[in-house]
Amino acid sequence: MSAEVKKTALYCRLSKDDERAGESMSIENQKAMLIQYAKEHGLVPFELYVDDGYSGLNFERPGFQKMMDDIVAGKIGTVVTKDLSRLGRDHLKVGQYTEIYFPTHNIRYVAVYDGVDTSDEHSSDFAAIKNVMNEFYSRDNSRKIKASIKVRSKEGKYRTTVPPYGYLKDPEDHNHLIPDPETAGFVRKIYELVLKGWGNHRIRDYLREARAPIPSWLHTKRGWIDKSSMFPDEQSKYIWRPDTLRNLIRNRVYCGDTVNGKTSTIFKTKKHTRNGPEDWTVVEDTHEPLISRDTWERANRMIEVRRRDYKEGMADYQPTLFRGLLKCYDCGYAMSRRRYGSRNGRIIYVCGRYATYGALRCSQHKLFEDDLVEAVKQDINEKAQLALADRDRLVSMIMARHKADSDAGSESAASVSRQCRKRLDEIDRMVDQLYEDHVMGVLSDENYRRMMEKYQSEQKDLREDLERLEHAEKEKARAQVDSERLADLLADYGEVDVLTSEMLNMLIDRIEVHEAEIIDGTAYQQLDIYYRFVGMIDETEYASTTFYKSGAVVNASKKRAERHRKERTEAAKAEI
Repeated sequence: MSAEVKKTALYCRLSKDDERAGESMSIENQKAMLIQYAKEHGLVPFELYVDDGYSGLNFERPGFQKMMDDIVAGKIGTVVTKDLSRLGRDHLKVGQYTEIYFPTHNIRYVAVYDGVDTSDEHSSDFAAIKNVMNEFYSRDNSRKIKASIKVRSKEGKYRTTVPPYGYLKDPEDHNHLIPDPETAGFVRKIYELVLKGWGNHRIRDYLREARAPIPSWLHTKRGWIDKSSMFPDEQSKYIWRPDTLRNLIRNRVYCGDTVNGKTSTIFKTKKHTRNGPEDWTVVEDTHEPLISRDTWERANRMIEVRRRDYKEGMADYQPTLFRGLLKCYDCGYAMSRRRYGSRNGRIIYVCGRYATYGALRCSQHKLFEDDLVEAVKQDINEKAQLALADRDRLVSMIMARHKADSDAGSESAASVSRQCRKRLDEIDRMVDQLYEDHVMGVLSDENYRRMMEKYQSEQKDLREDLERLEHAEKEKARAQVDSERLADLLADYGEVDVLTSEMLNMLIDRIEVHEAEIIDGTAYQQLDIYYRFVGMIDETEYASTTFYKSGAVVNASKKRAERHRKERTEAAKAEI
C-alpha cells in the first residue's frame, strides 16, 4: 500500500493592528494568493488555516493550534505563509518553529514574499533579521498605543468598556460618565451607612433586603458582559460580596475623579500587573460626583482605621497554623479566620461561604481557635499513644474503617472473583460451540448473531466486575501499607505539647467542621479529621461553653437580631 500523501497547510493571519496600518493584505487576498501559489508549485492537496483578528504575539490562535495538531498527527508536509510576519511577530518563537520545530517534524516551510523556503538552506540566511524587524514593528506599535492611552488618561477620559456601578456611559461622549438613575442611589446609601459605622457584612445584608442588584448581574442584564451562569436563582442576583463593597468604597470615581493607569500590560505576554498609587493618572472633577469629596475621604478613613485595628488584633496569632486544612462540612468552603468581638481578642473560624454571602448560602459553623487546637491535639495524642503502645491495634482500627467504607469484604470479593472467572470460562466454551454450529449450518445467521450479542454483553460485564474486584484488592493492600505508614509517623511524634504547621501538614489532609449543636449553653461540635494516607479514622467531638450564650440570653439575642432585620427590611422597602 502506498504511503498517505501529506497535505500542504496554507496559513493566513490578520490582526486589527495590521488592518489599521495597512501593512498586510486582507484575509481574502491572502487566501487567493496562497491558493494560486500552491497550485502553481504543485503543493496539493492543501488546506487553509485562518486566524482573523489575532495578534502575531499570540500563538494560542485557534487556526494555528489546529495546524500544529495536524502536524503532530502527521497530516501535513508543508506550511506556506505570505511572509514570516504571518506566522508570528515574536522573533524567538518564530525562530523556534522555523529552525527547530518544523525540521524536527520534517515540515517544509515557505514564506512567499520573504523568499524563505527551508528546502533551500540558503534562503533562510536573513530570516532571523526579518523576524527581529517584525517584532520591532509590534513593539513600536505597542509604544504608540500606550502613548495614545496616556494622553487620553491625562485628559481624564474614562476608558473602561463597562462603566462603574452607579454610572452610565454618556451617549454623546463614550469616555464621559453620567449618573445611573437605577443604581446611583444605592451607591450614595452605601457611603451613608459607612459613615454611620456599619460594617461590610451589615451593609451587604441591607443591600440584599433592598434588592440592590450586584454589579455583575446588572452588567449581564444590560448585555455588557455575560455572567449569567453565576446566577442560578433569583436571590443570587442580590448577594453582595464584602470585597465588592470594599472596592466600591475605595473607588475615587464616586467623588468625580477619573483614575487611570492602575495596571500595566507586559509586552508579548499581554499579562496585567498592578501599579502602585504613585503611578496612577488621577484627574479630578471629570464628571458629576455621586458623593462629596469630604464624604469619600471620611468613609475611607473609617474603613482604613477598622482594617488597621483588625490587623493589629490578629498580629499575635499564628496565621498559618491551620491554613489550607479547615473546610466547612456542609458546603466545602474553606473556613475563614477572624477576631471574635472587639475586647477579648479571641480568634474564631467561620464558614468562608457564610462570611462572604451570609446565611442564605450556609450557616456559621463557628469554631474557636483555642478549642480547635485542643481538640486536634487531643486526637493526635490519642492516636500517637496507641501507635506507641499497640501499633497493630491502631492499624486494625484504620483497616476496619477502610473495610466499612468499601463495597465488599475480602472473602466475598475472592468468592465473587472465582465465580466471574468460572462463568467467563463457560462462556468461552459456549462461544466456540456456537461458532461450530453456525459453520456446520446447525444454527441460523439470525440466531447466531442474537446469541453472540448476548454472550459478548455478559463477557463485557463480567470483565468489568473482575477489574473492579482486582482494583479493590489493590486498594486494600495499599490501605494496609498506608495504615502502617501513618502509625509509624504518629509513633515518631509521640506525645504532642504544641501544635505546629509542619506537624499538622505532615499528619493531616483536611479537617471538616460541622455546625455546632447548642444544648443547655454547651456547644457540641463534630470535627472530621482526615489523616494523611488513610482518611478519617473515627469521629471527633468536643464540647465547649466558651463564649456561647445559654437559656434566656440566647432567646433574647435571637429576638433582638430578628427585630433589627425587620427594621432594616422596612427601611429598605420605604426607600424603594
